[in-house]
Amino acid sequence: MNRRLSRGPGRLAVVQAAIIMCFIVLLGRCAWIALVHGPDYAVRAVQQRSTDVVVARVRGQIFDRNMWALAGTPDGPASTWPHRTVAVVFPSLVSGQDDAMKRLDELIPGPGVCAGSPRAISIPPAAYAEVAVMAGSVRGIVPLSLPSRYSGLALHVVGGIEASYDWALGGGDAREVVRLMCDARGQEIPGLGARRLAMGQPAGWVMLAVDSGLQARVEEALDSRAPGMAGAVVAMDPRTGQVLAMASRPSYDPDDVASCLARPDAPMINRAVRPYYPGSIFKVVIAAAALSTGARNPNSVYTDTGSIEAGGHVFRCYAQERGGHGDITFQDALIHSCNTSFIDAVAELGAQPILDFGRALGIGDSDVASAVRLPGTITGVLPNSRTRLGPADLANLALGQSLVEITPLEAAVMMCAVANGGMRCNPELVLEACGPDGRRVTRVSLVPSRVEGLGSSLGDRVLRADVAAALREMLAGVASRGTASAALGGMDVAGKTGTAQTGRVDKSGAPVFNAWFVGFAPVESPRLVVAVLIEGPESGAAAAAPVFADICEYATGGANGRAR
Repeated sequence: MNRRLSRGPGRLAVVQAAIIMCFIVLLGRCAWIALVHGPDYAVRAVQQRSTDVVVARVRGQIFDRNMWALAGTPDGPASTWPHRTVAVVFPSLVSGQDDAMKRLDELIPGPGVCAGSPRAISIPPAAYAEVAVMAGSVRGIVPLSLPSRYSGLALHVVGGIEASYDWALGGGDAREVVRLMCDARGQEIPGLGARRLAMGQPAGWVMLAVDSGLQARVEEALDSRAPGMAGAVVAMDPRTGQVLAMASRPSYDPDDVASCLARPDAPMINRAVRPYYPGSIFKVVIAAAALSTGARNPNSVYTDTGSIEAGGHVFRCYAQERGGHGDITFQDALIHSCNTSFIDAVAELGAQPILDFGRALGIGDSDVASAVRLPGTITGVLPNSRTRLGPADLANLALGQSLVEITPLEAAVMMCAVANGGMRCNPELVLEACGPDGRRVTRVSLVPSRVEGLGSSLGDRVLRADVAAALREMLAGVASRGTASAALGGMDVAGKTGTAQTGRVDKSGAPVFNAWFVGFAPVESPRLVVAVLIEGPESGAAAAAPVFADICEYATGGANGRAR
């Protein structure tokens, strides 16, 4: 009997130990679920009582040189950015009066607000205003006004960078969603409503050389001086080659690309990197070749009667009606854009020196096109060295017509070489990029390191220093007393006007010209080069030079702008 009783406590201990082990196993399992699988189960629990609709895939940010956002998330108040309007539809939850439902079907594109799967649909601002009013009495519709991804500045540049740097901007899984809280039957829970959430890991970023302040002024000058006209502007720092601004007109709505593709004015084309007949701005190349080879010096005299014959064709100077310019120096021929003087110089030079200097200054050079890393960039055109050019062809070459084309970007690169004392620089648009994995690619330094007063990004010498100095003085005369004096007189700037025939006509039958101005400021220590192209006007001096003036006055802060 005592033996049987003595076994009791031992059995109890075994039972207690077994119970304790079970609790330990259960606690361990609970800990495993909570600590290891807890986040996943929490997400699943939320998913069971909510419905998410993605309203935006969040790509990486694109910054200007000062790390102000050009694309991505607004730096300041979202109200300063363009907005896009969307309607988020939860078809299984939509309910309301019949007339309201019918009107919503008309306002919101798609199969109907009660059909299909949950979705976000872009709607026009006018439709958004009406939907926002009706949403108060209809369940399952959430109208939203969201900041655009794009600030509205440098849209053609930003669009190109989006494509070229997708490895940095598109690698994350970040997204913005609208979440509607539901009960077990999938019905909206009154009082909780819908909320916007940011989810996922953001992508990388890209920093451009663009200066937002200068970019805004460039676009304002284009829109105010040439309203409704097609054209482009490129602004560069000649000391570093960095592209400080690039604008193209007409512009487009990045939140409604589909409708822009159907427009006849081709707003998606970045005209800053498309070739055009250069007209008289090509005289800069001819002058460089003539001065370098000794065929002309600034004081060489030519007698202009107003016309000249070449290859059986008569080419006229705009001063023909008053009998021509008479005896005119080569320097004044550039300042006053005397066509006959330059046709005579080209006839003596021949084609080869001109083509060599044109390519050296960046025209038709694939390195210039590839340096900015923008899709759709096209190089300019120069005749092949093996092409036989007759006297009439050489005359057209002298006028920047027919045989030669140049992009605004190349025009800026050309003028940078003159401003830099003969040293060429390739354009730099992207300064740095960072991928989602943190890998950073740096192109150039923000601060130019000085080498004999020039930036480290400068390339080969393409003009002798004395030739560049002579050109700089001649181009300063264009602004002070030449073809651009009406627009630029009193400003410490230099440059060249150009007006090129295109052979095209507009809707009214009037001929379409390419109006150019390309120049730099200030004259003695240039820190800004600007190339301006306007399609349509008959005069680069009247149409393009005022745009250049507005940009230079802003960039120099008045210190080297128009004399007061």
